[in-house]
Amino acid sequence: MLTRSPLSKASLRGCTFLFFVWAPLLLSVQKAVSQVPSWSPISKEELDLKDNPLAPGEAAMILHWEVQTDSAKSLETSYIRIKIFKEEGKKYADVEIPYVEDRVEVQNIAARTVAPDGQAVAFGGQVFDKVAARSRRFRVNLKAFTLPNVQAGSILEYSYSLHWHRGIPDVIKHPEQYIISEGLTYPAAQWEVQRELFVRHAHFVLRPFSRNARLEVLTIRLPNQASPQQQPDGTLLLDVENIQGIHDEENSPPQDARRGEIHIFYVVGPYFASLYWTDVAKRQFHEKEKFLAKSKAVHEEATRLVAANDSPEAKLHKLYNRVQQLRFVSFEPSKTEKEQKQENLRPNKNVEEVLTRGYAFANEANLLFVALAREAGFTAFPVEVASRRHNFFLKNIPDPSQFDAQVVEVQLGYKNIYLDPATLHCPFGLLPWEESDTFGIRLAEFNAGLVQIPPAGSADAIIERKGTFRLDRDGGLQGKLEVNFLGQEALERRINGHNQDDTAHKKELEEEARNWMPHGATVKLISATGWQGSDGPLNAVFEIDAPNFSTQAGDRLLFPIAVLQLHSKKPFQSSHRENPVYFNYGHREIDDLVLQAPEGYKLENLPVTRGMRSRSYLYGLSTEEKGTELKFKRNFVMETYYILPAQYPEFRHFYDFMRTNDEEQAVLRAIPPN
Repeated sequence: MLTRSPLSKASLRGCTFLFFVWAPLLLSVQKAVSQVPSWSPISKEELDLKDNPLAPGEAAMILHWEVQTDSAKSLETSYIRIKIFKEEGKKYADVEIPYVEDRVEVQNIAARTVAPDGQAVAFGGQVFDKVAARSRRFRVNLKAFTLPNVQAGSILEYSYSLHWHRGIPDVIKHPEQYIISEGLTYPAAQWEVQRELFVRHAHFVLRPFSRNARLEVLTIRLPNQASPQQQPDGTLLLDVENIQGIHDEENSPPQDARRGEIHIFYVVGPYFASLYWTDVAKRQFHEKEKFLAKSKAVHEEATRLVAANDSPEAKLHKLYNRVQQLRFVSFEPSKTEKEQKQENLRPNKNVEEVLTRGYAFANEANLLFVALAREAGFTAFPVEVASRRHNFFLKNIPDPSQFDAQVVEVQLGYKNIYLDPATLHCPFGLLPWEESDTFGIRLAEFNAGLVQIPPAGSADAIIERKGTFRLDRDGGLQGKLEVNFLGQEALERRINGHNQDDTAHKKELEEEARNWMPHGATVKLISATGWQGSDGPLNAVFEIDAPNFSTQAGDRLLFPIAVLQLHSKKPFQSSHRENPVYFNYGHREIDDLVLQAPEGYKLENLPVTRGMRSRSYLYGLSTEEKGTELKFKRNFVMETYYILPAQYPEFRHFYDFMRTNDEEQAVLRAIPPN
């Protein structure tokens, strides 16, 4: 609870929003004014450097990186100096600054390229603006530019400043003027100490708004010695050296979930980490309840939709389907300012306006579903969730901006289920993969607090492939392949293709199917159904022509028994693993294929049925000869999606076993003439 002390006249207006919404790395840029800074001298040692002695063979390294944050001025300046060693390091000439609109202004972008002989060329080109990603809550843009004349041996330098539009809330600056009954935090700085590249030296500075400000410093995935030191004037300083880069391996977790960071927060009031998320949930509950205000129209709609003799699940399903009939504005293509003014979609103030107007922004569809469910007699709550798409939730970081998604918790009998009707094309009973097996906060008055969203199973993400093929005497393979994408597999493709036309759908499906076939195969999409709606499979039918499928050896034809070359790229060959293996979600692949032998050939060898099973994964391949037909059934289950490095040897053994069996050869032999 937070109330203003009667001794003060200052206003609290706008503070609540600031407590909950702050993304230090996703920043809004209104303009960028280029100017030439006073660059630090570059030493002869830096110019002559040919490789990183502590990480030999890398394409580039960061020589110096500096971040200075001034809370009193709401200003942060960044400077970076990069040495390029190899041709592939030239990609670091492409600089991108992510931002979310209306948060901060980027100022004083400056950059230059220093040639190996010390001659400098200042950047004078154009800074481009492009969309990087979209969510239901905000759109992430990039300010992007490319430094000129970059070659192996070059040194790249660039700097910029970020100016926040909103200052620090008054309650953080003057807590003595408020009655504060719970701990409040506000981000002071977030330092990404670890980067993609090796960092030789980094310097971080935080100047708090007051030397007496109470600060909480939290170190994530870094050695304990990487901790800022407070100076007599209250300034925090951190100097670090020789920080290894974040090394990517195939199927690694997101970089943000592996990066070493330092988070610094201002703290006021009686802050207890164990109670923090409950307090946040209660505060957000009061905000959401205003939007969820009882409505006669919502009551009448719930009464109209459900029947007394419906089962509880049937009632929920009807309400869910009604909400998904809304227009989901946040999933639509970006509009120009002129187009927005012409359409003039007014912001919704409550669930009644969402229902009557027929459109929803961000998670408003979920809130309407909560209201309808409550009117139908269910206990339902909004749950703010930390998405797994780019990072993993950290309980000890008191930053509510970690919660960048929302689901709905509904009590159904003796269990609680989680639903997300606000995600386009999401079927009833399924959550988008990034919202499963994570944490959230239940927004409620009496049972608010942290909740764990259960993981999904492999049965929620299935690819079924059925094919009928014929093999010709020249070793070619022709036929049809029908594919059903179910659950998560359908949802991902529907969302990614929502704003695409049929031509784009055709191109992406054909490219995916081509990756399953031998090199040189021709794949033509015949039909694709199920793009719209949420329930049922996304179905695709292909015509296949693979001229080099089998190998001729005298009077024999040899071909792999796994007709679809699912692992032709041979993943997970390395014997050592630094990062966990991360698949996003558990999944299944089911293949049922029939191959017609060419006339005049008979089966000489067909490998025996083989399989392997563990608690986390399963593989089975069975073969059968039926007249001139060869039948192949393959079943692959990856029940987990996260394999620790210590579990990697067992996992790699499984993949090796599966690949070896997929590559086993069946043999057809020409029947000698009588």
